[in-house]
Amino acid sequence: MESKDTTKEENLRILLKNFVESRDDIIVAFLYSNQGLLMTKYGKLDSTAKDEKETEDVYGAFTALVENLLNKISLEYEIGHYGTGSFETEDNRIIYLEAGSDAILLLICDYETNLNKLFPIAYLVVEKIAQLLEDSFDFKFNTLEIPDLNIQETFSLGLDKFSINEPKTIINGVTTAHQFRKPKKIKKLFKLIVLGSAAVGKTTLVNQFLKKEEVIDYRPTLGISISTQQFHVQGFKDDIIKFLVYDLAGQSFFKRVRHEYYQGANCAFIVYDVTKRETFDEAIDFWLEDAQKKLGNVPFVLIGNKIDLEDQREITKEEGLEKAKKLKSFFIETSALKNINVQDTFKIIGIGLFFKYIEEST
Repeated sequence: MESKDTTKEENLRILLKNFVESRDDIIVAFLYSNQGLLMTKYGKLDSTAKDEKETEDVYGAFTALVENLLNKISLEYEIGHYGTGSFETEDNRIIYLEAGSDAILLLICDYETNLNKLFPIAYLVVEKIAQLLEDSFDFKFNTLEIPDLNIQETFSLGLDKFSINEPKTIINGVTTAHQFRKPKKIKKLFKLIVLGSAAVGKTTLVNQFLKKEEVIDYRPTLGISISTQQFHVQGFKDDIIKFLVYDLAGQSFFKRVRHEYYQGANCAFIVYDVTKRETFDEAIDFWLEDAQKKLGNVPFVLIGNKIDLEDQREITKEEGLEKAKKLKSFFIETSALKNINVQDTFKIIGIGLFFKYIEEST
């Protein structure tokens, strides 16, 4: 079990295990130091393996492959700065990402893996890895769990802009596919609006993202609260990303002026209380549809909050997910009070917006 008292090596393995097991498309994950030493790995048993020896042979082959590839990457890119990208073999995709200044994560994935859905989560994972290695991982606001964020089907990072125009063979049977490039130093402000009925926990959600003290009671926000939070994506430490977070009151009197605060939003979180059916209905029938009409093609995240009150639940996770898919929205459940999935949800959306901005700027 994850803990600040668990050794760094154990926490790294727990994190990789959680990552691999949270996805169907990752076969094995390797974490190497920037000196080329294997720090830890975790993989699924290959479905075609008939016995332990065959399984060892499969993983042995993957290990030899990634170590040869790692040696080649270290020659192609500045030592200690590998960046991010992907390679292709006949059967697999290989993803590599910097994990701070000291490590690189390599993922062996199914060939059909959806990179638009994988990359935002993978970047979140390498941030957690970097924090563990730097001893800056804060267990009060962070977790080794992988958030079960359902990414909207048509969401795209614009990967065509990062494709290698003339793929070349790096080692036998492995060719380049993507290399993430970016303009010189970025300083980007993203506006995020948080919407929903009164007392669904919007303010507590924002406070947890800002790493403020826990809010035990759900006092209504009177009007609007505007906050900022700054962070960066692993591998892009020179680039400042800032969230401007608008926490809009859910009271009926505030609905009349809501559109004034929608303008310029890059993303919207629509929050409901899983223990109150009326907040879910209003999230779907009013807040989400209204914001989509005004904001058009920006990411929307439907958030079912207060899952810590499981015994009072009125809306199932499956019902929320079904509605989100119908309305072409991302979906996740959280507990703002217990800080479950809060930080990670904000960061994954920020990662997606960051790469969309790069894609649109190149």
